[in-house]
Amino acid sequence: MKRISVLSLLLVLIVFQASAQQPDDKKYKVACIGFYNIENLFDTEDDPTINDDEFLPTGTKQYTQEVYQDKLGNLSTVISQIATDDSPDGLAVLGVSEIENRKVLEDLAAMPKIKARNYQIVHYDSPDRRGIDVALYYNPKYFK
Repeated sequence: MKRISVLSLLLVLIVFQASAQQPDDKKYKVACIGFYNIENLFDTEDDPTINDDEFLPTGTKQYTQEVYQDKLGNLSTVISQIATDDSPDGLAVLGVSEIENRKVLEDLAAMPKIKARNYQIVHYDSPDRRGIDVALYYNPKYFK
């Protein structure tokens, strides 16, 4: 719970910092912030330190590499479209929940539909028994 509070505080500080930065010509630019519950984004590798058995190819969900890649593709399609009506760059900051580890965040950020955004990651492993974490993506174009 403490790490969630730290991530929440970080998000608030980023919002204030981003809103305080103003170009020299005094024109405002839109930067969009979002949150997405990714709903059990697990990789297919067994991690003996967490309870990820149901998300293995031999688990109850038969979570194969194909299922994982399809999920990454679907998520990247949705993320690529969020906020593009307001900003051609899409989301400057995206909070996510229900992810297994940093690797799944890196895999998602590397998907072709969002790779050009160069999302950077803020992530900490949580003490949750299932290994469910929260994280933050941010586009470094909007931050110094």
